[in-house]
Amino acid sequence: MKIAVYAISKNEEEFVTRFCDSAKDADLILIADTGSTDKTVEKALECGAKVYDICISPWRFDKARDAALSLIPRDYDVCISLDLDELLEPGWREEIERVWTEQTTRLRYKFDWGCGISFFYEKIHHRHGYHWHHPVHEYPRPDGRIQEVYAHSDMLLVSHHPDPTKSRGQYMPLLELAIKEDPHCPRNAFYHARELTFYDRWEEAVKALNSYLAMPEATWANERCYAMRLLGKAHDELGHWHDALKWYRLACAEAPGTREPWVDLAMFAYRSSMWIEGYSAAKHALQITDKALVYTMDPTVWTEKPWDLASICAWHLGHKDEAIELCKKALEFNPTDTRLIRNLQQMTEPTMVD
Repeated sequence: MKIAVYAISKNEEEFVTRFCDSAKDADLILIADTGSTDKTVEKALECGAKVYDICISPWRFDKARDAALSLIPRDYDVCISLDLDELLEPGWREEIERVWTEQTTRLRYKFDWGCGISFFYEKIHHRHGYHWHHPVHEYPRPDGRIQEVYAHSDMLLVSHHPDPTKSRGQYMPLLELAIKEDPHCPRNAFYHARELTFYDRWEEAVKALNSYLAMPEATWANERCYAMRLLGKAHDELGHWHDALKWYRLACAEAPGTREPWVDLAMFAYRSSMWIEGYSAAKHALQITDKALVYTMDPTVWTEKPWDLASICAWHLGHKDEAIELCKKALEFNPTDTRLIRNLQQMTEPTMVD
């Protein structure tokens, strides 16, 4: 089995050495550079990578990755697409060799995106029969003439270690282009709507999120729930209290087996002094113990947050003993939090809690 790791780059000298070190067990490390002016190329060559200069203009990610893929020799079997701020985890090659068969064309594996979010990814594929799709948030797509055969690994193979100062400015126009090129793709429609919320463009976000939800192709409950949660937040930011409450409740109905919408509803109810609904929503969240490995997962709902909200709401409802126990549980997750410590002290004294 011959395995190639390939990536595109531009001015990523701070990442390239660790990237190449993580991929050192590959038969080929190929980097398609798109115009670096720092020492990215020099360092990559020092690490033994094959580096090619490519030009994609106007810029789009899928064409750049296709260009990089085309440079991998035809006799390779497995291609691993990474960004330079992503690392292959130790043991990655042995795991691929263990699960990959002669019939395999693609591998589904665990990916650590960072910030406590992990999900399954699908950017390890056969050398032949694939091309990249969408100008941004691109992914490998099979040619219609091959039959996809997946292998699966529960092992963490790739982790993301991004530069927090890196600009996302190019995403918005590329997302707008993606929608024009593929208007029936719910994935792009949602990413575009979500991007609008990142820039606090709340009225536009409301329109885009509603358009996404109206798409016949938008059928994944977790993503639909996420859209409804964002609609709740958008209406809340716009001062539309009743609409915000409606969408937070609808999000709970859309994916009732996930914690995220219940915690969002509990937080909204807490901020609105709706103690009964806040208590009910937080307690419902705590009954859910299955943390799905999907990108819509919010890691904060698996910390002290739902315990904290349940505690405060229970206190205001007069359930003092339960409130104390819930607060103690919240402190187990975050024992140095001064507000939680103060709340517990005030509950046991007692006085009003925050």
